[in-house]
Amino acid sequence: MREENLLAKVRETMTQFQMLNAGDTVVIGVSGGPDSICLLDVLDRLTEEFAIRLQAVHVNHMLRREAQEEEQYVEEFCRQREIPCRIFHKNIKAYAAEKGWSIEEAGRNYRYACFEQVLKQIEGNGRIAVAHHQNDCAETMLFHIIRGTGMKGMAGILAVRGSVIRPLIRVSRQEILQYLEEHSLRYYIDASNASDDYSRNRIRNQVLPILETVNTQAVMHIANATEAAEEYWRYVEAEAEKAEPDCVRNLEDGVLLLEQSFRAHAVLLQKHLIYRAMYRVSGTAKNLEQVHVEQIRYLFERQTGKRISLPYNMVAFRTYDGVRITTEIHPVKTGEGEEMEPVPVRVPGETRIPGIGSLFCRQMSMQSDIEISKKRYTKLLDYDKICGALSIRMPQTGDYLVADMQGRHKKLARYFIDNKIPRDKRATIPVLASGHQVYWIIGMRISEDVKVTEETRQLLQIEFQFEGERNG
Repeated sequence: MREENLLAKVRETMTQFQMLNAGDTVVIGVSGGPDSICLLDVLDRLTEEFAIRLQAVHVNHMLRREAQEEEQYVEEFCRQREIPCRIFHKNIKAYAAEKGWSIEEAGRNYRYACFEQVLKQIEGNGRIAVAHHQNDCAETMLFHIIRGTGMKGMAGILAVRGSVIRPLIRVSRQEILQYLEEHSLRYYIDASNASDDYSRNRIRNQVLPILETVNTQAVMHIANATEAAEEYWRYVEAEAEKAEPDCVRNLEDGVLLLEQSFRAHAVLLQKHLIYRAMYRVSGTAKNLEQVHVEQIRYLFERQTGKRISLPYNMVAFRTYDGVRITTEIHPVKTGEGEEMEPVPVRVPGETRIPGIGSLFCRQMSMQSDIEISKKRYTKLLDYDKICGALSIRMPQTGDYLVADMQGRHKKLARYFIDNKIPRDKRATIPVLASGHQVYWIIGMRISEDVKVTEETRQLLQIEFQFEGERNG
């Protein structure tokens, strides 16, 4: 009976959110844990009904002794059901250290990169299915509320986000475990999930069980609230898009919230416009909290020149006509009296600049669905338009960049003056250059002639990371 309930929930969820179309291939992330084994088994039972094909993907993080055993189990599980399975291996601990990420973040980013890679290689259309469930949704909402969040954070985990679907989003953890028991399906438990060393684990292992003593349906009610928050968020997002043309002016290094038109809107919409502005400047939603939104709103009540610091080296300051959100200069210190020698750039590969950081370069072909990064330290350039060998260095006399599509040059010194870069910091901002042509003032602007266009064929993806930091 419980099996039918779970299958019915998944069937209803997939239908309501229009997760799949007939003929789609579903790329399923399978760790070997209870959630992903349940998801794989359920979708396998629904393949004929939904006319879909399955492609399993397992990523061995090489973190635990059981990792090889889990990999073999997933491989055998798929073989018995004639489900194709791709296996990836990555030393996530080393990868996290290389990128400056937490192990959890590095593992997640690498997994999704693998899922996307497999998705691009399949024939026809497809989606990525992951095994987040109702408890995950409730945990995420509580975690965001405790840290401080707005309505977006309360929306929790979305049932559908881009190419990613979550068929188990309305199924509880208890229902999953019961399903596995009834079908005698073996699974592996990551021992770290039982530890209370992490905030999310404490919510899972301590907070939610207490809430369930108050109301046995607590998890379901919290998860339902996240769906209501998502509907609310989508509505306000649409209203903000309508309001933006009159309220927000895009600048070369950020945005300007125009006071007169901004104040004409309700406070709720003002907050949303601020959030979108911060996201546009930083290129990420992570660590953008309600307190930052309120700080920026308060700037409208302050005098011209007042400023506040924000995550990701952003700064907001009061101007005579509104509030400007931009990025602070990231000066490089090479040591007193030292000059930085130009460092030849490796393409592809990593170029280390001693005492400063690393530049990561990757060459790739242009694709119709390529997404231009909004991150400050990650850029895409038209590789075919770059002339000569590249190097990382500090600004030199005679440096210039191409300022517009007509090919007009602007001296780097004039650019710094026009953008009010303090004189004492101008010589400490690294640039990517060939000869005296600057292609990227790192963390600020790329040259107009190497921007990606419809005619671009070869791309150069560049990412700069300062030592000991992870850049947005």
